[in-house]
Amino acid sequence: MATARRGAVSVSGDIVGELSYGTYDDLLAAALCGAWASDVLVTGTTRSSFSILKRNLDIGVDTIYTGCEVNQLKLSFPLQEKITATFSMVGSSEAAYTVPEGATFADATVTDYMTTFEGSLSIAGAVVNDATQLDLTLDNGISAKYSLFNRAAYAMKIGMINLTGQLSAYVEDDSLKDKYRNETDTPIVVTAVDAVTNPNSYAINLPRCRFTSAADQDSGDDLVIQQLNFQSILDATAATELKITRTAAT
Repeated sequence: MATARRGAVSVSGDIVGELSYGTYDDLLAAALCGAWASDVLVTGTTRSSFSILKRNLDIGVDTIYTGCEVNQLKLSFPLQEKITATFSMVGSSEAAYTVPEGATFADATVTDYMTTFEGSLSIAGAVVNDATQLDLTLDNGISAKYSLFNRAAYAMKIGMINLTGQLSAYVEDDSLKDKYRNETDTPIVVTAVDAVTNPNSYAINLPRCRFTSAADQDSGDDLVIQQLNFQSILDATAATELKITRTAAT
């Protein structure tokens, strides 16, 4: 081979952060293909794209990624830890960038991050106090569309929304496993807050879920933990698979 040339442009990566009130509302709306209305966000068909500027200030190098959409959203609620949000982005192109003279940037949000020390989890309307881990993943199935004689993607295609989750909890009774065995439609609501008194909050409501697997994990005389996977399904009454309600501190 006498020479080599680069191929098509591929843009993908994760934006990872601690969940805090007001910090990622635009990205949450983009992930759900919706828009906030009266502090409520539900899944929809409105697509949003972003230009993302990455700045390496120590070496004076800026890169801009254009046509970026949220392909996946993952919310992780680990035991006695910070709640994290991961936005997996896909885009159409990238290029070197020079920030215009005099350009300004908005100030970063200053709200506290949310943890699993406060908040609540309810399943089928009952508060759950024995959970040890919760993960939610929304997948939009977005990928780049390429055409002849163009390195950059000319458009992005979107698939069907797929919202899944994993729950770990101590085995206290058979109620969760019975919901799996009986394929019971089960609402799940998790509320994340940033303080005990007068908090900002996000109430994340999955109005209709079905558990798709259930397994126990134990060793000797250790505490027995059950691990359940679930699928969120379109609820006819709520007309959504996922609803997020934000409430600001007063």
